[in-house]
Amino acid sequence: MVLNSVVNETLSLDQSLELTLANTWTYANGGGCGLIVHNNGNNVVAYDRCSPIKNSGASKVVVDGMQVVDSNTGAKWLLMDGSPIHIAECSLQRYQVRKSGNLYVITN
Repeated sequence: MVLNSVVNETLSLDQSLELTLANTWTYANGGGCGLIVHNNGNNVVAYDRCSPIKNSGASKVVVDGMQVVDSNTGAKWLLMDGSPIHIAECSLQRYQVRKSGNLYVITN
């Protein structure tokens, strides 16, 4: 379950060159269990890696192709927008991403 946490992370394009291309992603620090930062082709989005599945504890979700998976429960979400596609009833916790020069600033 996602805990309420203050998110204020910055990624530089030098550290995250993969985010300059559509349909790419990276893990980053921050959030309750870390972050998934994804360039979906239209913009860059960030999700908390804590599974939002009730009673999953602090289960960390992982990227598997174009899906995000909770290996403890089998729940799955679309990487594109964080929406649930299997077992899960709610979307991944999403954070705001703003581009400032060669930085991505991730906040809630």
